[in-house]
Amino acid sequence: MTPKENLKYTGEPLKERLKKNSVSNILFFVITFPLMFILTPLILKYTGKEAYGVWALTGTILVFIELLGGMQTSTALGIMVPKFDPEKDSKDINELTNTLFWFYVSVAIVLSAVFVFLKQPILNMFFKVEKSLADTASFVLVFSFFIFLLNFILLSFANLMSGFNIFYVYNIVHIIFAFLRFGLMAAVLFAGYGIKGIAAAQMGVLIFETLLIIAITKFIYPPLRFGPRYFNPDKLKKLLVLSLKLIMNRMAVLVNYNADKLVLGYFLTPVIAAYYQIGSNIAKYISQVPEMLGLISLMPAASELKVKNQIHKLGMLYTRVNKYIFFLAIFIFSGIIIFGREFISIWLGPGYEDVYLVLIILSAAYTAALAGYVSMNLLNGLERIRETFIISAVSAVLNVVLSIVLTKYYGLKGALTGTAISMAGGGIALAILFYRMTGIKMGLVDVFLKPVITAAVCFAGYYAFSKHVLLPSNWLMFFSKAAVFTLVYMGLLVAVLRHFDAYDWDLLKNYLGKKKEP
Repeated sequence: MTPKENLKYTGEPLKERLKKNSVSNILFFVITFPLMFILTPLILKYTGKEAYGVWALTGTILVFIELLGGMQTSTALGIMVPKFDPEKDSKDINELTNTLFWFYVSVAIVLSAVFVFLKQPILNMFFKVEKSLADTASFVLVFSFFIFLLNFILLSFANLMSGFNIFYVYNIVHIIFAFLRFGLMAAVLFAGYGIKGIAAAQMGVLIFETLLIIAITKFIYPPLRFGPRYFNPDKLKKLLVLSLKLIMNRMAVLVNYNADKLVLGYFLTPVIAAYYQIGSNIAKYISQVPEMLGLISLMPAASELKVKNQIHKLGMLYTRVNKYIFFLAIFIFSGIIIFGREFISIWLGPGYEDVYLVLIILSAAYTAALAGYVSMNLLNGLERIRETFIISAVSAVLNVVLSIVLTKYYGLKGALTGTAISMAGGGIALAILFYRMTGIKMGLVDVFLKPVITAAVCFAGYYAFSKHVLLPSNWLMFFSKAAVFTLVYMGLLVAVLRHFDAYDWDLLKNYLGKKKEP
């Protein structure tokens, strides 16, 4: 029998786990934030736009392969694990993880067989490159696919951490390996290995990262066992039934964030897909605001609250979490509107005007879509999945249809318009659904109106200033203006409009370890 103290991580109070998840998420994004901005121009310089587009399209295809193969069973695992006591029900937990492992193995075998037959059609459809780049495109796709499948199988055990709601371990490991990946990618570029070296570095580091997470998982949860005797058909059935209810939610997210690149690759060229990828790489930080705040924990937290009959706590959780999300999201969005064009010009130089168009439209779409993030995760955690399934399905289908039709006739602008319509509509629909099912209001004044007013004041002030004062365009001046914008936005919203109340400040003190005296 494992001593109880060995299970201190899984036995931590939910509040403590959520706090660590949030702090580590923020650290991850703050520490790794500069890496993409350094690496992107390096890849473009040493490989070119077309090769960068090949890499971007390959990553997009792998995203959909993971969706097809995993079928959201990892998310289902995160809902099912909290139903078991880590100390008393280790057999059930081992059966869940090992059943998922053998399911992934069988899926990987099937996907590999299918890929052998579809490799050339995929290359012909989405990788319309110069003949000199054809072999490179084939290598990047094939190598990435098979290493990705190996990692996919290994993740079956690493996913147990999400079931325990211990995401902070992931984040610490991700920080370390983000720098290792960055260093290795830079090295292969300087060594002349091009986009092939980038693909090899990316996927190789990914495997070692997952292996380390598995080792840490075993340390945190010593009862974890491996072996075919733990395979349980009944648990596989339950995982699949639940995952099939969840898959459309995930599909909608992936379609909204990735389908355009495939459509652009099909109708246009990898170069246009490269523009889309570069712009989305910046705009994605808006969509990742919930992750920055550690809110990936929302779904398992809702599941745990349901098990403990504490559903009454959802009201405050819902309204405050949305307030924190849009406080940061609208700040980033307004900063992109004000400084986006100048940033791209300094960062990448001339010839990337379309990246700004991608950046602005996707930033607006991602901000609007956040209206449904908390709603969807809480409802899924409460296993009210059918309703979110319907909205997500409609959103995904609408995105695909609009992207195909509008891209065919209007090119890049059409693809962006289709994504904006479907994402904004889906996010708003999920927020309305949550209100109708729970009666809990979001609080539009605090959540939306105050940040929007603040952003509008900042924009008007900057516009008036820039009309009368011509400043040089360089990195020093750019960061100086961004710093002033940050101070003005935070000062207006926090000090003038009183965006945060006493309870919010107490929460912040607790996160900083300064707990209020009783």
